[in-house]
Amino acid sequence: MKSVTRVVCVSLVLVVCSAAASAFEVYGEIGKKWNQLGGQTGFLGAPLNDETGTPDGVGRYNHFQNGSIYWTPQTGAHEVHGQIRDKWASMGWERSDLGYPITDELAVGDGRGRYSNFQGGTIFWSDKTGARVIRGTIMKKWVALRGSRGFLGYPVSDETVTPDGKGRFVHFEGGSIYWSPATGAHEVHGTIRDKWAALRWERGALRYPVSDEYQDGIYRRSNFQGGSIRWTQQQGAVASISLEGDVVLNPVNE
Repeated sequence: MKSVTRVVCVSLVLVVCSAAASAFEVYGEIGKKWNQLGGQTGFLGAPLNDETGTPDGVGRYNHFQNGSIYWTPQTGAHEVHGQIRDKWASMGWERSDLGYPITDELAVGDGRGRYSNFQGGTIFWSDKTGARVIRGTIMKKWVALRGSRGFLGYPVSDETVTPDGKGRFVHFEGGSIYWSPATGAHEVHGTIRDKWAALRWERGALRYPVSDEYQDGIYRRSNFQGGSIRWTQQQGAVASISLEGDVVLNPVNE
């Protein structure tokens, strides 16, 4: 009698799943996460496929009407949706250098943006800037400068290899952060950034920044591998460029 009851219960579960979830299987840790998020009546909606092994052979996933849940033994089960999911998909899903999600999508807390953490970095999104990727040392520098709440604001580019192939950068709403193994990560913004850009960024004589912008007497100043740029509102930006031991002043009226 007990075994008959067990068979009947399993059949009922399958019937409920068929009626409510379009006959697709959602179970295990992914099923738990989906139910925690409201199941079919939550923001993810109904499943669009059975739980499936990922192409890299490490994890499992289900796609839903409005997002996905990915699981691995190391990361657990996490949802990803919207433009952050679209960004991750465009990079190659879990086979990209971001790897698997390690958090659900979360609010930044500034009333503007959202983010998801992945094994290899973070995707930040705001309505104004879209979804962008930040990683590693550049991420740490941005966070140290108060992240989206600081003067840099949200990223407007992904982290990208520099044209000279030696470093990486991210452009933000209010400036940029450049990194190289020799110099570390430093911000550059405003009129000083404009001057450095006019001098061909890291490919020019100044090369990479070696300091953030700081107050130097009456000037605002940033130091670079090949010299410095100082700025006042009255004088504009002046670049002091060292060329084989000589210092050349390169003024600009701004």
